[in-house]
Amino acid sequence: MIEILKKEIEDKIKRPVRTRGDCELISNAILETLNLDISYNTLRRLYGLAPYTKPNNKTLNTLAKFIGYKNYIHFSQTFQFKDKIDLSQITYKAVSDGNDDFIIDLVIKTRHSSENFISFITLLIRELLHIKNYTLLDSLFKIEELKYENYTYSEILDFGNSIGLLFRKKPEIDSALLKNKNFLRCIFLTFVDYSSLNGYYGDFAEKIKENDIDYEISLFSSALLEFKNFVNLNPVKDIKLNNQIKLNPILNSRLVALKLMSKSQSDVERILDKYYAKIKRKTTLIDYSYELFISAILTKNVILMEYLIEKINFNYETEYYYQKHHLNCYYLMCIFYYRINGLSNLERNFFNLFDENIVRYSYQDFISILYQVYLFDKSKTKKQKVMLKEKYSLISEKLGYPIFSDSFIESYFI
Repeated sequence: MIEILKKEIEDKIKRPVRTRGDCELISNAILETLNLDISYNTLRRLYGLAPYTKPNNKTLNTLAKFIGYKNYIHFSQTFQFKDKIDLSQITYKAVSDGNDDFIIDLVIKTRHSSENFISFITLLIRELLHIKNYTLLDSLFKIEELKYENYTYSEILDFGNSIGLLFRKKPEIDSALLKNKNFLRCIFLTFVDYSSLNGYYGDFAEKIKENDIDYEISLFSSALLEFKNFVNLNPVKDIKLNNQIKLNPILNSRLVALKLMSKSQSDVERILDKYYAKIKRKTTLIDYSYELFISAILTKNVILMEYLIEKINFNYETEYYYQKHHLNCYYLMCIFYYRINGLSNLERNFFNLFDENIVRYSYQDFISILYQVYLFDKSKTKKQKVMLKEKYSLISEKLGYPIFSDSFIESYFI
């Protein structure tokens, strides 16, 4: 918000702050209008005209009063709300007018001036998808301001999941976007729709694999299609890799999970020893293991579960917020493992740690159906079992994956 405050001050004095004289002008204006003293040297430091030091609360409150707010907290709260309203109105108007050049310019300017950019661009992209302006979408995902590399992974997840949800209702897309590498990285590779492998998401994966515009994206598509084979009870093939190319940690976990699905359980430890020997940063262990948690439950691979629990030291205090979802999947796997082995105290511990609400949208049905399997076996009464079986059947029908048969829930723990 400090950067926005500085810009608002420049708007008030109707000039950019670039010299000592500009800082003296602001200092004098504050003294005249508010009868408050603020040194021009303080302003020089704030605007980078002298070695920067973080402004104290008194300085921030004075500057906020200068542009019409009660104090800095009032400015922070009120301006953010005002900014969101203004951006929403501007976005709707721009889309309604259909001025593509103006929209591109708006995106560029907003990226450099607004702290609400992710909310703004999400709203804009969803509006453009609604009206099927695929040409403009293709252009937007080619500009510097929307490049995947310019955002944190948490921002990409927020952006990608908010837009990806729309495709469930409107599974239409232009072929140009399926060849736009940046669009695919921001949306397709982020919102991994496990609920729609037999629907639009699987269709997109087929087309993207055929387009072959990028090695990592093609590899991801191939892996998804092999996983689709698995849940449809079709044979799964291992995917050959170019070991010279560094891949995303989660994609690595997806590929090693497929390898384990296509091999016998006697190969598990050898494959995993080789895999984990290459991982240097311990904070990324949870990312490199993510897809293995779900795979272990689906395949009832107790050797894999045991390896992940006994040999890999996962830090329960995650470094990034998005890793909470990964850790939650680990807790679910632990619940299954300890129930299979009759270790009720440990099962109870992880049952208390698992939270069905900490699940990414694209995985919700998948995690939920597995959780019903556990609850079904855990339940004591016939009435509870009937209710859980009904919920399981509804999700199974929605997903349409043959792996989730009646026998899967009824005999998993037998």
